[in-house]
Amino acid sequence: MTKIAVISDIHSNIFALEEVLKDIQKRKNIDEIICLGDVVGYYPYPNECIELIRENCSTCMLGNHDSGVLGDEPVFYFNPTAYEMIVWTKKEIKPYNFKWLTTLPRKKTIERKGKSMFLVHGSPFNTFDYFDAYSDKQWNSMLKQAFEKTKTDLLLVGHTHVPIKTKYEKKFFLNPGSVGQPRNGIPGAFYSIINLNPLSISMIHLKYDFSPLQKKMEKLSLPKSLSDRLNHGL
Repeated sequence: MTKIAVISDIHSNIFALEEVLKDIQKRKNIDEIICLGDVVGYYPYPNECIELIRENCSTCMLGNHDSGVLGDEPVFYFNPTAYEMIVWTKKEIKPYNFKWLTTLPRKKTIERKGKSMFLVHGSPFNTFDYFDAYSDKQWNSMLKQAFEKTKTDLLLVGHTHVPIKTKYEKKFFLNPGSVGQPRNGIPGAFYSIINLNPLSISMIHLKYDFSPLQKKMEKLSLPKSLSDRLNHGL
């Protein structure tokens, strides 16, 4: 039996990341942790989060905020608040952590126990696009095209901060949601566990105390809107 924990969109929220890693360790049967990107951005612990990801994850993809810190994404791709935190992160990030961000791949295919998995932060069509749809018909069409493109058993994406798992024929699509800033209306931290034999996916939601993060944001005079959204999971 091989079990893989999948995390995404940590966004420099060390308190959420520590809670998730503690839960994974407590289970004692997780063989590997995969991160789908956006380790940094929004919150004030980029170095601490990078170092935990480096230590605990076998694979990490490049997210759009990670890319923004590297200077590879144009300013207009981000709203003003997001860009403010990218500028702040650039000043705070340690050189060796910055260098590590430069090594992250945009897309990757891996195989575990005879199952192939396509990993990307946003979409297999364009790295930082959102993989979502406005209707069931559009959603099914996107899944069909995505699996035709990737030719894999599983498609793993992040970026939307909304957890979802679904099956398309005999294939699986997974977005584990966000560790650091959920947007599905439920406060807390989200991640997923893939069981490869037999193939199944569990969605995990953890509650944690994010008030220390909010106090840190206030102390540093960082955007209150980013602190407030943790209260509502939006």
